[in-house]
Amino acid sequence: MAAGLKTVKDCKVYREDVPQNFTAPSFMVTLYDQNPSCGINGRLKNSVSLDILYFPENEGQSKPQEECWSIGQELTREFAAPGFKIKNRNLKIEDNVLHFQIDVDYREFREDSTLQMQTMTQNEEIKED
Repeated sequence: MAAGLKTVKDCKVYREDVPQNFTAPSFMVTLYDQNPSCGINGRLKNSVSLDILYFPENEGQSKPQEECWSIGQELTREFAAPGFKIKNRNLKIEDNVLHFQIDVDYREFREDSTLQMQTMTQNEEIKED
């Protein structure tokens, strides 16, 4: 996710919590919902809902909403994360912070090392009486 965000705006990306001395502009990615389901052959289908916050560079100045709107439009058009299916892109600006909410689907595969099939030997020298 961080690599996809950095293609839109090259700045720091924080996970789940903003440190005390964070610098703006920056992104923060928070997970607010997860819906795992079992698939075939040990696969797990996972659907997570993310809230990606963008803290603008112009905090306290006159145009932070314009910056948030501009970054929001770029995220809507350009944001991609290889290996993940992104759905339901939503934008809102609250207190001069952009909230870019998305749902992400992906699959996990847990490798199972147990033996599934065994070798079978067949007797081909059968005589009929």
